[in-house]
Amino acid sequence: MAALNLDKLNAYLPNITNTPETACLFVLGGLIGGIFPDMDNPTSHMGKLSVPVSTFIATIGGFTGKKGAYHRGIMHDPLIYAAALVLSYLYFPPLLGFFVGCMSHVFLDMFNPVGVPFMLGAKHLHMAKIKSGSKESVLLTWALVVIVIVAGLTVKFGLPTETVNKLYGY
Repeated sequence: MAALNLDKLNAYLPNITNTPETACLFVLGGLIGGIFPDMDNPTSHMGKLSVPVSTFIATIGGFTGKKGAYHRGIMHDPLIYAAALVLSYLYFPPLLGFFVGCMSHVFLDMFNPVGVPFMLGAKHLHMAKIKSGSKESVLLTWALVVIVIVAGLTVKFGLPTETVNKLYGY
């Protein structure tokens, strides 16, 4: 939806250009960023696909005291991605889609009973205790997808005046 609304984003965030290339980078970056945080543990599915890199990341996590309980290592810390998102916007906007994808992954993991490490594992954040792969997790994921699509299309095309009036009781 960010790729669909680049013109609106550009009005508020001038470093984001409204070009087809930027839209493509947002989509591709979001797809790759959506699975990237799971590279912090060599035993996760993504970690097994990238063993040398995931082993290195897990080793770095071990130095910080976070070895990745339930595959939630240092690459699941939302502060890392929040800082990366800001730095990316300021210095290298083509990576924004990647970090938005990472943030969406970490956000969804907050609904898991394990949660995500915060401040390099000093605390754990979780918003619910929904097991991965359960009916509830599938329902939550699809509900969030629908919300993002509706919100994105609403921003792109606007709401009819009658709908806005009904929402506010006019």
